[in-house]
Order: sequence, then C-alpha cells, then structure tokens
Amino acid sequence: MKLSLVPLLFLIQCVVIYRAAQSAYQEKQINLGHKKWIGIILAFIGIWGILSSWLAINDFYAGQRFLSSLPGLWITQIPVLIVMIPWIFSQNFRVAIGLIISHIPLHRIMAFEGLRVLAIGGIFKGFSGEFSLFYAQFVGMPDFIFGVVSLLAAVLIYQGVWNERAAVAINWIGFLIIVPFGMVLINVGLPGPLHMIYESPGLETIFQFPMALAPTLVVPVFVLINSLVAWELIQKCRTRENQEDPSSGFTTFPTNPASTIKQNQ
Repeated sequence: MKLSLVPLLFLIQCVVIYRAAQSAYQEKQINLGHKKWIGIILAFIGIWGILSSWLAINDFYAGQRFLSSLPGLWITQIPVLIVMIPWIFSQNFRVAIGLIISHIPLHRIMAFEGLRVLAIGGIFKGFSGEFSLFYAQFVGMPDFIFGVVSLLAAVLIYQGVWNERAAVAINWIGFLIIVPFGMVLINVGLPGPLHMIYESPGLETIFQFPMALAPTLVVPVFVLINSLVAWELIQKCRTRENQEDPSSGFTTFPTNPASTIKQNQ
C-alpha cells in the first residue's frame, strides 16, 4: 500500500464539519435535531468511505468492467447523493446547513477549502512517475491552484479587502474544476468510449487504495462544500439587498464579513 494523505484529509473533513456543527449547537444557533442530521450524514459518508476502501483493496476498481463504465461520471456522485437527497427533501437539514455556514466566519471556511493545496502530493507523484501525469497536470494542478487562491482569499476576507461576492466566485470556480471538467478528464485515460490518453502509469492508478478515496470521497466532499457555501452566500446577499432601500441602487458590503455574520445571528 502506497503512502497517501488522502485518508487523513477525509478524517480532517469529518472532524472540521462535526466541530462546526457542535460549535453552532453550543452557541444555540442550531437545535439538537439539526445536529443529529449532521451526525447522520457524516455517518453515512463514513460508511461509504469504508466501503470504497474495501472495494479498492479488493481490486474491484481495477476490473475492466468498472474502469470502462465511465466511473468519473457516476462513482464521484455517491457522496454527493448522500448529502443532496436529504438537502432537497428535508427543510430541517437545509436549515441546519445554512445556519452552520452562517455561524462560521467566512475566512475560516475559505481556509478550510484551502486544504486542496494538498493536491500537490498527487502532482509530485505524477511528475515522479508513480501516478498518472495527465491527471496530475490537468486536474491536480488546477486543484492545487484553487487551494492557494482559497488561502489567499481567507487572508483578504479576514482583512476586509474581499467580501462575500469574491467568496461566491471562488467557490464556483472550485466547483467547476471538478464538475464537469475533472469528472470528464478522469474517463479519457480509462478504457471506455472516452479513452484518448495512453500513458504509463495510467489513470487507473487513481482508483488504487488509498488514492481511490480522493475521487470517491474527499474531492466530492470539497465540491459539495463549494456549492453549499456559494448557495448560502448568494441567499445572504439577496436577503441583504432586499432589506436595503431600493432607491440606493447598490449594495454596500462590510469591511469585515465575519463580524457581520455574528451580528446577523
């Protein structure tokens, strides 16, 4: 088994999300029902992580039937469905997500998303011949750059230089790097109808354990956070605009959005 930071990164994701929910609960921003929803979703994502690890260890992902099934278009969606199905059908869960995002200072959210700089590990392996060079160049490097931009945004938002609108744009960029581009690019190096890239080692290495947890778990969780944060910030901006005097013609953003989040609570 090759060494990888991917399992540790998933553990960090779970701990950060749970602690954010716990903090919101302790400060009475969410109720016990909301907190239980977060715990249930994290449990299901954890179960999927264990199952995905088992499938990788037992070479299910190495089979030609799986590799030729365009896995980039569907295996990546399993954790997304785990979150989005209850988000769509449960108002209680939607409220919980919105309140937790509003509770966390925006610069901390952006700093958390900056963990995508750890894609540099895959980039290094790609250029050293241990991993798909194509994936390292066209998915890993954009992901790494997004992580750097997120960390820069965290600093600038904390200083009041950037605001929610900048965070919305950055989160949508983080989303688009993977959906649809990353999802499609995975398949061009695998056996199947989109197979165009031939290299050694090939893109099938992305489905070897523990690296398999990146496309099947860790990256989709980051993309989910991008989309949910962008959605909640857009709703917040619209609410603020509606509360302002329509004759003003423009929206004034605070110099420190993190402090505004606390005031709105």
